[in-house]
Amino acid sequence: MGLVLLAAIVLLLMQARVAHSFSRHLLHHGRASTERCLNIQHSFTTHLRNLKVFTCVGYHASICTTRHLSKGIDELDATNYKTDNSADRDMRKERLHFYLSELGVDAAALEDASFRSQTTMEGFDERFGKSAIKSYRAYVDPKPSRLEAVASEVVDIAANRFARQIDFLAKRHRSQAAEWVRHIDESQDRRTFPLILVLDNLRSAANVGSIYRSAEACGCLEILTTGITPHPNGNGSEKLAKSALGAEQILPTKHFATVRQAMEYLKEYRPNVMLVGMETTERSKLYNVIKYPGREAASSDKLIVENDCMSSPGVALFLGNEVSGVDTDIMPLLDEVVEIPMFGLKNSLNVAACAPVVMYEILRQWKVSSSSSSSKSSEGLD
Repeated sequence: MGLVLLAAIVLLLMQARVAHSFSRHLLHHGRASTERCLNIQHSFTTHLRNLKVFTCVGYHASICTTRHLSKGIDELDATNYKTDNSADRDMRKERLHFYLSELGVDAAALEDASFRSQTTMEGFDERFGKSAIKSYRAYVDPKPSRLEAVASEVVDIAANRFARQIDFLAKRHRSQAAEWVRHIDESQDRRTFPLILVLDNLRSAANVGSIYRSAEACGCLEILTTGITPHPNGNGSEKLAKSALGAEQILPTKHFATVRQAMEYLKEYRPNVMLVGMETTERSKLYNVIKYPGREAASSDKLIVENDCMSSPGVALFLGNEVSGVDTDIMPLLDEVVEIPMFGLKNSLNVAACAPVVMYEILRQWKVSSSSSSSKSSEGLD
């Protein structure tokens, strides 16, 4: 009997919560008067209080449960006072709509889509998507647990931030829904060319991750990392993965303690590759005037790697630390040193920006063309 009564108490408490949420929602959206909403909440609260008295008198074993019930009722009452401040809500809504309009977002349509997503079975409006609509609700009608945090912020600052977030989420939704925009990797065999990157003591995991992504797109054979360079399954792997977007799981990688060890590996297992450093020095040549070996293996897909040894000609491109560059001790051991021309005041580009410039120049010289009939254009490689 006690268990049945306990179940009834829990059920009624859940009903009270639902009624409270429903009446608060109606109040915010102008679908019921304040008096009616408070009457709904008062009815359930009174019912529960009467039930608590009955339980304490008839069933002594339920006293502990009713104490929790009473606490829940008190919290419910406190929540009423926190969430029924329509003036604050109207201010948040007005400022959010102002900033949304500045961004070209139809704020009235978004408000209507938010309301319909809660009151009908239509789901989320395809013009905005689920994430944008939920973000709108999170600011205009925050959950009780978030209301204090929302109220503590400067309205214009928060509204501006939420507007920009909503605008981005809606655009992302439309882009993902567009059939003509490709957002996923195509299922096809990966082409590999005799192109190797050596990352010499790079410090930024974000830079390294970006280089991994560019290298994978260019069909690099592998990446060698040295010293403090972040690498997969090593230090900085999590940050690297954020910008690599899975490329670090595709490209073969080897890590060495020093760049000299990496050069010894190349000498033994990649004996015919040209060692090219990217650095601004007195002996540097423009990156697009050097003739890079490996065209035959690259253009005919005749790259041969046996027992981890590649006999085909190719290129190993050395990229140095963001501040100090390629290790000066190995500079005399390189076959060529190349640079990208600078026309501004700065001496160099970011290392992650330099890498694809030179890699695509190498592919251009090798006359590599795309094997896909999709929008992957090969016009720039002729």
